[in-house]
Amino acid sequence: MKQIAKKFRRDVRYKFLSIAFMIVVFEHLFVRDYSGDAAIAFSHYLDRTTLIATLHNRYMTWTSRVFIEAVLLKLSQNMHVILWALIDILMWVLLIWAMMKLTNYKHNYLILCLTFIVPLSMMNGAGWMATSINYFWPLALGTLGLVSLYKVYLHENISIVFGLIVLAGLVFATNFETYSVMYLILLSYFSFLMIRQHRFSVSGIAFIAIQYSICLANIIIALVAPGNKQRVVVETKFHMLDFANMTFFDKLSVGFNHTFSELTDHNVLFLIFAIMLVFVALSTKPRSRELVGISVIPLIFVMFRTFLSPLVKAYTPEFKALFDAVSKQYRVDSITYFDFVSYLPFVIYALILIAILLVLINGFKSLDTGVSLSVALLSGLVTVVAIGFSPSMYASGSRIFFFLDFILIYAITVMYDETSFFLNDHVAVKKALKICLFAFTVFSVVNNLIAIGATYFYGNISF
Repeated sequence: MKQIAKKFRRDVRYKFLSIAFMIVVFEHLFVRDYSGDAAIAFSHYLDRTTLIATLHNRYMTWTSRVFIEAVLLKLSQNMHVILWALIDILMWVLLIWAMMKLTNYKHNYLILCLTFIVPLSMMNGAGWMATSINYFWPLALGTLGLVSLYKVYLHENISIVFGLIVLAGLVFATNFETYSVMYLILLSYFSFLMIRQHRFSVSGIAFIAIQYSICLANIIIALVAPGNKQRVVVETKFHMLDFANMTFFDKLSVGFNHTFSELTDHNVLFLIFAIMLVFVALSTKPRSRELVGISVIPLIFVMFRTFLSPLVKAYTPEFKALFDAVSKQYRVDSITYFDFVSYLPFVIYALILIAILLVLINGFKSLDTGVSLSVALLSGLVTVVAIGFSPSMYASGSRIFFFLDFILIYAITVMYDETSFFLNDHVAVKKALKICLFAFTVFSVVNNLIAIGATYFYGNISF
């Protein structure tokens, strides 16, 4: 016991995981699932039929997420909220540990703070149980899969038990359609790095091949599922009547505009990411004025849409009105099809993305670092932009950004690590940033508690 306590004191990882555990436990003490899909619908599905029959019916009429819904159905039956809360707490700790592992445990403080900045209100979009099982648990288990790839890359030992847990978790995680595409992109890039650097082993090849099989199998299941096609028909009727008439580019532009509108207008992690982008450009040696100029483009636009919004409204009201329309779900239609102004938001958002990629690729000592972050960011963006190909895009709410949020957390941490030498030369700035981050994290935790409490009165709110 003394040895465990001694190891606990020496290893700083346990300290941060303990803090995370206590915060998450405290939050879950107040979570109640009085409304949402689990309480209203899933808790009754197994009343008069079997699990297999229900899953078959759901697959044929609504969704391909049979593995995810199998867990949701069993936990919703008789509303096992306490069991769900225990598993959910473990998933939070697992995700935070995995994020710390992927960043070499170098900046655990930053990982912890950024994780608790994520608004918990998005986890109640369809009820706490339904949303967390559909979105958060795949993310946690999928991130564990990324840890296994990291261990393969470093030739670390992977036990049979750990490998089986990873593969079982991956079956669950990639059952979520967009996450399976995201994981496949990351897995393909990882395989490319392994081939280029000749880091493969026989066991590593077999392990990665199984992961490819799981990903591709879940993607095929999603593509051929009759329920997914039926769901599009139903949701078209209720959410987007002109969806069937939209071209591929129409859907792409809607998804792309919606993604960047939410990121630039409402996502604090993207604001932090934009700030770090400037630090990356400033830390380059020799410093490039062109790169610094490019790096401020995303930050300036975010400032115009948030803090400087009153000034923009006063002096350039048309500019503000144009992007306000995008945030209010304005889309190009038959009337505005030939109006070039309608395409201006898409062009500006595309320029912001290009600016981000240029800084990431050219801002680090190692090209691999910049390319890796670019691939990770693009894979996260795919999970949100792809929602443009669904008529329920606007009805899904902010929870569709959950996967991308943790890509941003990873990117911010890596960018901070790569620019730490620059910040070390500016001690006052570094200390001020650390204090601001801590203060905002505390505020975010309080805000999350308010979001939990508010569901008692409103059922579902979104800040």
